[in-house]
Amino acid sequence: MINPKFSIIIPTYNEEDDIENTLKNLLELNYTNYNIFIIDDSNDNTPNIIKKYVHKDKKVKLIRPNERRGRCEARNIGIKEADGEILIILNADVHLPKNFINQILVHYKNGADFVLVDSTVENINNLYARYVECEHRYDKNNYKYINSMKWSEGFSIKKKIALKTSLFPSGFHVPIEAGEDVRFGEELEEIGAKKVIDLSIRVSHIAPGNLIEYWRIRKGRGRGTPQIRKFIDNWSYSKIILIECLKVVRFLLKLITIIPMIYHNYKLAKYSNKSVFIDIIVFSYAWIIEQIAFSFGSFESLYEIIKKN
Repeated sequence: MINPKFSIIIPTYNEEDDIENTLKNLLELNYTNYNIFIIDDSNDNTPNIIKKYVHKDKKVKLIRPNERRGRCEARNIGIKEADGEILIILNADVHLPKNFINQILVHYKNGADFVLVDSTVENINNLYARYVECEHRYDKNNYKYINSMKWSEGFSIKKKIALKTSLFPSGFHVPIEAGEDVRFGEELEEIGAKKVIDLSIRVSHIAPGNLIEYWRIRKGRGRGTPQIRKFIDNWSYSKIILIECLKVVRFLLKLITIIPMIYHNYKLAKYSNKSVFIDIIVFSYAWIIEQIAFSFGSFESLYEIIKKN
């Protein structure tokens, strides 16, 4: 493995605000043997932006599926179509350091099957983005969390290992929106794939910059929970509803008693670059929005699953 080929896989859906900066970043990598596969399901200007780069650089390849079947299926298409020995799976707002491929290549030369790295939020002056970054920094300092990592931004894997799994869960009547990456990582561990976690390698990404985007992404995470529980874990509807109701009760208790909420956000605010006192207050606001979005997304998704089933 002297100079293996890397394929970067990016599923996109209405990413016109992010994809151009991401492509500019990727075309500046200081490694020559790589290409970029974008699997696009967009109905905005995203494909036109991508086509501009396809015409400009032969490294960039665009795939437009006939039917949108969600992020999982888009990733699976990319994995099958990619011709690289090693795959890097990114979201459309993730930016890699120029020497990223050389950094992870060291681990693949030493026998790694997949590599997890650290990440940081670029736009931390924004309240919602700063909250996301502090959540991550808090988790990173939790030894048990680090050792249990199954996925990260900047995830990479040998293609032959990826193809030994069932890939990302897809083909359901409601596409899975969140949690599928962790399940993919769990399956890799089950088949004995060698995992390497290197937090000295760090990618960056753009976090939600306004309330609408923050709500959309947090709600999407909530939507993924009943999808995973029903389609992958085969839970009954009654069990899913019970668990989601208990989550709502737990949230209300924390909100009413205040102290648990304040203490939680104090622990996050210690990682902030702003005033801890001020961020305890604004993080509490962000936390409340987050919890409501999670619950709203979960029940919305559960209703959709039952209705379509």
